[in-house]
Amino acid sequence: MKLVLACFALLLVLPYLLAALGSAARKRQLGTIDNQDPRQQSQLLNSVGQRIYASQQNAWEALALFTGSLLIAHLAGLDFSRIQYAAVLFTATRLLHPWVYVFGFATLRSLLMLVAWLSCIYIVVQAFYQLPA
Repeated sequence: MKLVLACFALLLVLPYLLAALGSAARKRQLGTIDNQDPRQQSQLLNSVGQRIYASQQNAWEALALFTGSLLIAHLAGLDFSRIQYAAVLFTATRLLHPWVYVFGFATLRSLLMLVAWLSCIYIVVQAFYQLPA
């Protein structure tokens, strides 16, 4: 269970790290950080800056998917040792995802997202089979 929770904790921090990177990109590219309307300012960034911002948004979306999968597993009473490899695989793909996103490797980015999605499907299926008939 500790390993799964460590993965979850790491993934909770990821969007904030990407937000900091996005702020640095806004400062570098635009000369200032507009904290009143950062989303609007992000639209002014070049392609790399916009991909940093998009990878942050995607990190939030993936976190919701993983959180839901873990919640289902917990509610089903699943022993988290049964899903620790799936959690590590999900975490690894999600840590690689921003890098391939920012550097524009679209196909690899999609493959990483597919592996992450399949990891969550595995977790949910394991939870389903844990439930009594």
